[in-house]
Amino acid sequence: MTAVVRATHLEVYIDGTRHLGATAATCSFGFDQRYAEATIQLTAWTGAPSVTYWSAIEVRMGCTPGAGAAVRFQGYMVPLDSDLWPRAGTLHCKGRLYRAAWVRNQTPGGTDYAPAGGPFISDQAMVQAVLTACGVPYTAANIGGTGKALGSAWAGLFTADPLTPSPFVWPEDGAGLDFIETLDAASVPDAAGSGRYRTVESLDGTIHRLPVATVPAATADFTFTEGVDVLEARINRDPTGAANRVVVSGAPNGLGGVVPDDPGVFRFTAATSSAPYLPSGLPNGPDGYPTVTASFTSPLLEKDAIADAGAVLSCEAVANHLLAEVNCVLDTLEFSTPRDDLLGPGQTIHLASPRLGLTDPTRHYWLQRLEVTMDERGQFTQRVTGIRRS
Repeated sequence: MTAVVRATHLEVYIDGTRHLGATAATCSFGFDQRYAEATIQLTAWTGAPSVTYWSAIEVRMGCTPGAGAAVRFQGYMVPLDSDLWPRAGTLHCKGRLYRAAWVRNQTPGGTDYAPAGGPFISDQAMVQAVLTACGVPYTAANIGGTGKALGSAWAGLFTADPLTPSPFVWPEDGAGLDFIETLDAASVPDAAGSGRYRTVESLDGTIHRLPVATVPAATADFTFTEGVDVLEARINRDPTGAANRVVVSGAPNGLGGVVPDDPGVFRFTAATSSAPYLPSGLPNGPDGYPTVTASFTSPLLEKDAIADAGAVLSCEAVANHLLAEVNCVLDTLEFSTPRDDLLGPGQTIHLASPRLGLTDPTRHYWLQRLEVTMDERGQFTQRVTGIRRS
């Protein structure tokens, strides 16, 4: 077996100036956390740059051979822990997207992104407007979306009704990221399997809004092998939460109390009799077969079916997406590696591990979470969490 000797690198910059007392760092990213985070260990150093709340922090670390001193985090120092002896400090840092969780709307009555008479803008345009208001740097080309004219159907029903609040208002005193996440939860393209949009940041602090489907790609971006480049690994397969029927409810449809038996809101149900992960002996549901139902509600959904009139978000698109998400078993794969690849959430990874039963070369995982660590001994480790719904 060929041995690989790697040199490790750790560089920490505070407001653009390198701190030579950095001894260890951990950076984490993922679709299971709202923004990137980093923890940095510093020793006292004569002439070290001063650090205070909201200091700009950049962490570069990695291995040679490998990515070298690549940017692994950009954000801000928020709390600081200090020790008397040995003189040291711990920086707790949040990524650039954290500004949107911190900043709250100061506009009296909130900001209406679908005012009466228009213009009616897309979900991505709304997200860009909120990021701008919160001072979060982004590139417009990286903020994707459905392109739908949100609020255009709502306006025809409720613009003259002062008692029905518009869901397209970023509320006064509301955090920007809360409003963005509300938009993301309902932003599903019409095409089946496209995923649902999510606003995240990458390793280098770049903000992205991209459609996230937990079905991995057919070809893996990176492959790891037991006994070669894997330190430890485990897998969990869990059917908890599985369902074969999804009911999605949207905005009021204006028909409640007018049309008999109408639910009063836009609604669509997606279901299938194929449900291999449900327990046996369940009673039949409304469609004549055993059913477990999941539900979702968002007032941003302005029509029942995709084919209905209006270039707006539909309950059907969300229901189809969620049915694929819940009618399955969730496999969670966790492993660590000393390899220095520029990994990132949303990539497709493969682990070959006979002892875990992972011998199918086509069985890949979607990278959900990544933690990159350089410890006090100079050991570089990447901890990966991948998921697969099957």
